[in-house]
Amino acid sequence: MKKRLFSTVCLLIAASLLCGCAADDPFVIPETDRPVVTSPDITYETLGPIDTGGDETLPPLTDTDGTDPSPGTTAADKVTDASTTPAATTTDPVTTEPDKVTQPDPPKPGSSVSFLFCGDNLCHDAVINNAKAYASGSGQTYNFLPIYDAVASYIKNADIAVVNQESQIAGDAGKIGGYPRFNTPEQMGDDLITLGFDVITTANNHMLDNKTAGLKNSIRYWKTKPVLTVGSYENKSDYDNIRTYEKNGITFAFLAYTEMTNSGRRAEDGYITPLLDTDTVKRQVAAAKKVADVVIVLPHWGDEDNFGVTSTQKKYAKLFAECNVDIVVGTHSHVAGKIEYIDRADGKKMLCAYSLGNFVSTMEYARNLVGLMLSLDIVVEDGSCVCKNVCVIPTVTYFEYTSSMKLEDRTGLKLYLLADFTDGLAEKHAYNEHEKDRIRVDRLKKYVTDTVDKAFLSSDLK
Repeated sequence: MKKRLFSTVCLLIAASLLCGCAADDPFVIPETDRPVVTSPDITYETLGPIDTGGDETLPPLTDTDGTDPSPGTTAADKVTDASTTPAATTTDPVTTEPDKVTQPDPPKPGSSVSFLFCGDNLCHDAVINNAKAYASGSGQTYNFLPIYDAVASYIKNADIAVVNQESQIAGDAGKIGGYPRFNTPEQMGDDLITLGFDVITTANNHMLDNKTAGLKNSIRYWKTKPVLTVGSYENKSDYDNIRTYEKNGITFAFLAYTEMTNSGRRAEDGYITPLLDTDTVKRQVAAAKKVADVVIVLPHWGDEDNFGVTSTQKKYAKLFAECNVDIVVGTHSHVAGKIEYIDRADGKKMLCAYSLGNFVSTMEYARNLVGLMLSLDIVVEDGSCVCKNVCVIPTVTYFEYTSSMKLEDRTGLKLYLLADFTDGLAEKHAYNEHEKDRIRVDRLKKYVTDTVDKAFLSSDLK
C-alpha cells in the first residue's frame, strides 16, 4: 500500500441484496472452434532486489487544488507494456493431457450457476494483529473469520465464489507479516475456504515477495486444500494444465495473469511467472475453449489508485474480446473500477470488470476503503450460456485509530456492506484521525457511482 509521510516530526500512520439488482440484457456465450496449441521455449530470470515501492501508504493522489481525485480520473499511463517483458509462460492449465483434450458435454437446458467475485485480499500487519485479537482465548493463534461476518452469507450462498489472495502464504520462506514482503498465516487460507471460496487466484505483483521459495510453499499449501487455485505453477506441465471447475453441468475455465511482479522478479527452478503476453493469451484461451463452456480471465493489471483504464488494460481487454473470452474480472488498482461490455470477434459481448478494489486490507485512504463484490448468474438457455443479473455489491473496510499512531495497531477491523455503513461508523473510522476532510457515507458511495455504470448498480445506488 502506499507510504504517507506527514511532517518530519510525525510518525508513519498509517450491497445490497441481489434482489435489488436490475437484470442486464443477457449476452450469449456461443460455441466456437477451439484449436489445439503448443508452447514456446521459456527462459527464467534471476530474482532482483525487493521493491520498497507500491502497495504501501504513500501521500494520497491529489488534484491541483489538493483534493482527493474523483473517481473516473485517469492517471498517466505509467504501466510498462507487458508484451515487451520476456514471457515466462506456456499454454494453459488443463484437466487432461494436451493431446487428449476432449470437448465437454453440452450443458443441460435450465442449468444455472451463481458467481461472486471479490477483490484484493491483502493481509497487512494490522489484519494479522486483528486476527490474533479475535482468536484470543480460543486456543488458535489467528481467527480471520470475524472480519468477514457481514459478507459471509454472500460468499456461502454463491455457487462459485472467487477471490484474489494477494498476499502470499509463504510458510517458512519469510517472516509472517505485511509490507513489504507479505507472508500471510496459513489460517487465512483455511478461513477463506471455511467462508466458502471455491476459486483462489494467486497471480499478482506480490506472488514472489518471498522469491521462489515462497512460491513453492504457497503452491504446496494450496495443493492440500479443497479449493481450485489459478495463477501459480510449479512447472511447464502444471501450467499447461487448464484449471476448470464444473458446477451444475457447466464447465468453467479460469486463466490468471499478472502484468507485473515487484522489482520485475521471475520465478526460478522451472516455476512459472504468468505474465500477460499476447501470444500466451491467444494460445491459452484457445486451449481453454476446448475443455470448458465458459472462459473466465482474472488479470492483475493497471495502475494503483487509478479509477480509469490504462492503455495496457485497453490493449489486453481488446485482445480478450478478440479471443472470445466470456468474462474478465481484474484486480490491482485498490479502487473500484469501471465495468463494461466489450464487443467480441464473434459479434457477441464480453463482460469486463477492470478492478474490484480491495476486499480486505488496511490501506488508509478513503478511496481504498471501498471495494466491490461482483455478482452474476450463468444460465443455460437454448443450448447456450447466458450471463444475467450482473450487479455490484459495494463494501467498506472499517478499522479504528489507536493512540500508538502505528499502522499495525489499528483495531476493530471489519468488513461492512456499504448499504449498512453509517455516518456514525464513518466518524469513528481511523481515517478521520489523520485527514482534515471527514469521510461520510455519501462520499464513499460516490467512489462507486462515479465509476460504475448504473446498469450494474443496485437500486439503492441509482
